[in-house]
Amino acid sequence: MIEIIGTLLFTFLFYYFACLATANSNQKIVYTSLFVVSSVALRAVLDVTLNNDYYFYYSFGIFHKPTGFLSYLLNEPYLYSVYAFFTLFLEAKKEVFLAMYWFNFLIATLFFIWLLYRKDVEMWKKMILFVFHYFLFGFVVLRNGPAYMLFAMYFYYAFRGKKFNWIWITPLMHISSCLLLVTYFHKWKNYYKGLVLATVFIGVFFLIMKPFLASIDAFKSILSKVDIYSKGMPVVGFMHILFFMFISGLFLTGFLLYKKKMLHPILVTTMLFYGITFFINPIVAHRFSPYVIFALLLYPFEEISNNKIVVLLNKFSILLFPIFIYTLHIAHKNKLFVDFFIK
Repeated sequence: MIEIIGTLLFTFLFYYFACLATANSNQKIVYTSLFVVSSVALRAVLDVTLNNDYYFYYSFGIFHKPTGFLSYLLNEPYLYSVYAFFTLFLEAKKEVFLAMYWFNFLIATLFFIWLLYRKDVEMWKKMILFVFHYFLFGFVVLRNGPAYMLFAMYFYYAFRGKKFNWIWITPLMHISSCLLLVTYFHKWKNYYKGLVLATVFIGVFFLIMKPFLASIDAFKSILSKVDIYSKGMPVVGFMHILFFMFISGLFLTGFLLYKKKMLHPILVTTMLFYGITFFINPIVAHRFSPYVIFALLLYPFEEISNNKIVVLLNKFSILLFPIFIYTLHIAHKNKLFVDFFIK
């Protein structure tokens, strides 16, 4: 277990120093390279089967040949496509899954490097996003992780008046991302009216058409997920409620500080959907929360300045390391830590 603690510490420190280094400097390139090496080492020493979602994915019912194109298209085909690709080279299912997790890790690593080189995002924001999402994106989720990352990139570019069309493939990764596709039209002058009408129309349409859709095999997977979420999941922890209060407080603080800037349609929409999903089920809201956090922290509220507060926040972000350890803990089964103390 010493190798896990060592690679964990180096991964955090190399990312921290890469953020701290001047943009496009040789020092930044060196620390980024070291971050990649330590990340690969960390991925290698952590048992893939110990992440919380491994056996959920392993027993998932989508890893079979689709009955037709509609079935393939509606059942989040991204993960099946990745699985099918690796079966061309590997036979054992465990080996295929190991390859899938390495592939997912590669995507997440490239995303955090992309974030690392954003000049107009404060370092302390980069560190918060890295600490909270590194293990979630790179070590746990296989379907919604790429969707989160693409939407994070979309938020960054949309807030700066640039187009990012790759979000249109996110429903192929995770169906929940369909909700936020509406923000692509945030510049439309009647956006809020359209948002309300679209929400009501989709809700009514679903209620009316649900019996018919249930008779179509291609829709059964989607409908089963909707039923699970609408009925509520069995375990709602105190941390889910506390996290909701934290994000709500973050949003309200931003509103008090920046007022009109917090009324950006994308910010309002993501927070609105987050609030709705919380009242459906706090666990559902927790899974939606990365969209809100990335939207809030990637929005350019003000120009970066070298004032003392920003400099202190940047330097003291090294104190996030205990949270980094905690995110490793909650992303993996207790066996990982039991073995550490026994050995």
